[in-house]
Amino acid sequence: MIDSGLVVDRIAVALGWDGSISPELEWEVAEEQLGTPFPADYKEFMGRFPSGVVRDVITFWNPVQSAEHLAQCKARFDGILVCARIAWERGYDSFPPFPESNGVIPFASDVEGGALFWLPWTSNPDKWHVVYQSRHSPDDWTRTKRSMASVMLELATSRSERNILGWDLSAKDRSFRLLNLPAGA
Repeated sequence: MIDSGLVVDRIAVALGWDGSISPELEWEVAEEQLGTPFPADYKEFMGRFPSGVVRDVITFWNPVQSAEHLAQCKARFDGILVCARIAWERGYDSFPPFPESNGVIPFASDVEGGALFWLPWTSNPDKWHVVYQSRHSPDDWTRTKRSMASVMLELATSRSERNILGWDLSAKDRSFRLLNLPAGA
């Protein structure tokens, strides 16, 4: 098994991120609010990165950063699931959304409106695969057998279209920027 701490370190180096985070919440709080356990590599990643944007392409909210960030994470989580549910109910070739049995669970989104999900094909979150749904077509899914940290490393280091998004990232700076809370949050 791959050491998720080493993968997260490689992501940080690739993005030039030497910061850290001091989570204000316990994982049990986030898991209860969102209704699901999380894989260990996701917890490791969120222990290193605050809410942010990777390469101006992938956005995520850190659910243990603070109560306000958890609220933003939950709002985004619920919004993505509404879109996934609509596609599924309309009969598109789609995965069922959480909390349906084996329903996909979102953890990040792209800047074009697509989303990255876990596919919980087993009760062990550390074995969940990552799938990507493009916003351009509700039945356009890319499925991997890789973990969240492996997919994030691929996105952090990609120099071509060979990544889960299928986007040419060669011109994108390898960077990480903080995501600020919306006014009034």
